[in-house]
Amino acid sequence: MGAAHGGNMNANSGNYNYYSEYSKVSFDGFINENYFLVNSQENNLIENLDITHAITKNPITYKKDAFIGLILKSKYDGIGNRRPINMSIALDISGSMSVCDEVGQKSRIALAKESLKKLISIMDENNDKMSLITFNHETEKVFGLLNKNDITKKFLHDLDAIKSRGGTDLVLALKDAMENLDLNNNENKEKRIIIITDAAYDDVNDELLSLFKQCVEEKGVSITIMAISSTSNLVLAEKVSHFKGCNYFPIVKSSDLEDYLVNNFNYVFFPIAYNTTIKIKSDNAKIIKCIGGENEILDEFNRINNEDEAPVSTNEFTFNLGTAFSSDLIRIKDNNGTEKLYNKGGLILLKVNPDDLNKNEDLKFDFTLEYTTFENKKSSQNYSYTIQSQKENEYFKDINIKKGTAIYYFVATLNHLVERHNKANSENQNQNQNKPIDESKKQKDLQLVETRQVVEDYLNKNFVLESNNDKTKNNLKNYLNLIKERYEGYKRVIFAYYRLFVPIPFGHY
Repeated sequence: MGAAHGGNMNANSGNYNYYSEYSKVSFDGFINENYFLVNSQENNLIENLDITHAITKNPITYKKDAFIGLILKSKYDGIGNRRPINMSIALDISGSMSVCDEVGQKSRIALAKESLKKLISIMDENNDKMSLITFNHETEKVFGLLNKNDITKKFLHDLDAIKSRGGTDLVLALKDAMENLDLNNNENKEKRIIIITDAAYDDVNDELLSLFKQCVEEKGVSITIMAISSTSNLVLAEKVSHFKGCNYFPIVKSSDLEDYLVNNFNYVFFPIAYNTTIKIKSDNAKIIKCIGGENEILDEFNRINNEDEAPVSTNEFTFNLGTAFSSDLIRIKDNNGTEKLYNKGGLILLKVNPDDLNKNEDLKFDFTLEYTTFENKKSSQNYSYTIQSQKENEYFKDINIKKGTAIYYFVATLNHLVERHNKANSENQNQNQNKPIDESKKQKDLQLVETRQVVEDYLNKNFVLESNNDKTKNNLKNYLNLIKERYEGYKRVIFAYYRLFVPIPFGHY
C-alpha cells in the first residue's frame, strides 16, 4: 500500500453488450496494483517525499509532455509500529451479495466469509478484538467485541451459516457497528469500523455524512469501506477519504478483498499521520493537472474535440492527501545477488504545462510537505526540484515515472473512450436517422478508433516489469486486454452511430 492515502477507483470488465455502459477507471486503482519502489528511509521523519520527473511524447497527440512524480514514503513498515486494534465488522448480506463477479469464482458473500476467517486467524490473540454484525434492511449481531480465541472457539460456525437476502441500509449498519465498539475504554488502541458491502449507495445524504462525522470527531473511530462491485462510488469514496483516518477500497476482482483485508492488514488500518498536504510553487512553470491521491483523472483529450477549451493551470496550489498509512517494505536482489531494502509507495503525478518546456530554461519547483503525527505533533519539510532544459523528446529519470506515465496514458485514453462510447451509445438509441452528420466530429471519432494500437505499443514499450513481480506482469496483460475490449466496443458503437458497417466478432451481440 505504500504511504498510499485511502483507495480509489479501478476498472470494471465483462463481455461487451451493445447497449451497455462502461464505467470509468482511475489512476489510483491501477497505481495501487503495482510496485513503485523507493529507497528505504534512513532518517527519523515520519513521512518523506521522493521526487522524479519525465519528458514524454504523448502517444495520441504526439506532442511533448512533462510530468513530475511524487512518492510519499514512511519510515514505518506497518509491523513494528502496529497498534492493537478493536474492529467492528459490518458485513452486507443483501441479496446482491450472492452474485459471482468472475466466472468460476465464488459469490461475494462466500469470498467475504473466507476473508473474515483468515482475518480472525491473523489477529493478535492478546491485544486485538473483533465484533461482527450482518446487515441488509436490518442488522443482526453475530458476536460482540471478542478476542481471537473466543471467536475461534464459539463463532466460526456462525460465519458459515450466514446467507444473503434482503436490501441494504448503510446508515443502520454504521449506527449498530459503532455501538459494538468499546468506546469508553481509553487504552491506546486503533478503533475502526470495517464495512464490507456491494451497495453502490448513490445517495450520499446528510444523515450518512453526519454519522461519519460523529464516529470520527466525537468517538475517535475510523471507518474503512470495502466496496465489492464492478464499479465504484466516486462520491462516497471521496467523502469517506476526507474524514480523519478513514479510507475506501474498491474490490473489483476475487482476490482483492483478501489482499486488502488480510495480506495488507498492517498497511491499511493503522494511520501514521493526518492532515497531510503538499504545497507546490513555481515561479516559471505551471501545473495543469494533479492525478492521484483522491483526485479524479481528467480527460486527456478534451482539446481534441474542444479546441477552444484550454486547461486550467496554476503555479501555486495545495494538494490535500488526508490520512497517511505505513509503507510496505520489500527486499530486492540486484543482478549481483545483493539484497536491498525498498519502500513500496503510491504515486502522484503532476502534469506540467507543455508550453513551459519551450522556454529554454530550467523549470524550478518548491514543495512543502506538512502533516500531523499520530501523537498530534506537526511536521513540515521543504524540497526543491529542477527540470533541466533539454531538447530530447523523451527522458525518464527512473523506472517509477516511466511506469507511472504509461499507466496515466492508458487510463486517460480508456476514460476518453468510455465517455465517447457511452455518449454515442445513448445518442445512437435516440438518433433521428434523418439528422445530418457532423463530418468534422465524425472524422475525429473515426480517428480515435485507430488509436488502440498506438496506446498498446506505448504500454508495451514503457511499462516496467520487475523481475520478481508476477502480479505486475499479469497486470500489464490485463491492461492490454481491457483496452482491446474497450476499443472494440467503442468501434462498434461509433460505426453504428455514423451508420457505417462493421462486422461484429463471434460471441459479441
